[in-house]
Amino acid sequence: MRDCCGMVSSGSLSSLKAAVGTTGALLCSSSTPGRYYNYDSSSQPQSRSVMSDQCAGQWFLKACGLGEGDTEVFPTPHVVRALQTIFELNVQAFAGGAMGAVNGMQPHGVPDKSSVQSDEVWVGVVYGLAATMIQEVMYSLSHLSTIYILAQKTSSATTFLQGITQHLIHP
Repeated sequence: MRDCCGMVSSGSLSSLKAAVGTTGALLCSSSTPGRYYNYDSSSQPQSRSVMSDQCAGQWFLKACGLGEGDTEVFPTPHVVRALQTIFELNVQAFAGGAMGAVNGMQPHGVPDKSSVQSDEVWVGVVYGLAATMIQEVMYSLSHLSTIYILAQKTSSATTFLQGITQHLIHP
């Protein structure tokens, strides 16, 4: 097993796999089963929030050369479905899709207002979301998500990013 920066070892990967389970049980919500990872098991209303960074673990695993085959923790179809849900709710349904991915969105399409941070768009989270979409071969979705948030930055950054994403979409 490859040890990525001393953070992922065979023991910790086995523990993570055991916690997730082989059925992908975390990809559930009482209100919308099978659409996103519900990683807050409390009974609070915000526990149903669809978080933009819910697939950050998959992004990290794949960046380390893990997360596929024998090292798969999160089943690819579940990750792709969660990313589609994030894109639909946290990107397209927030500010008309013009600002990037809001950190938290309720399953019925209303921004999570339980904290200041959940109703914000963070460039780093959007970058991670776009990177995860690219890893999962969701080029057109990642292209749109990334361009939306970075369009608020300088025109040179937007032009640079558009060039990169166009290459990914049409190599």
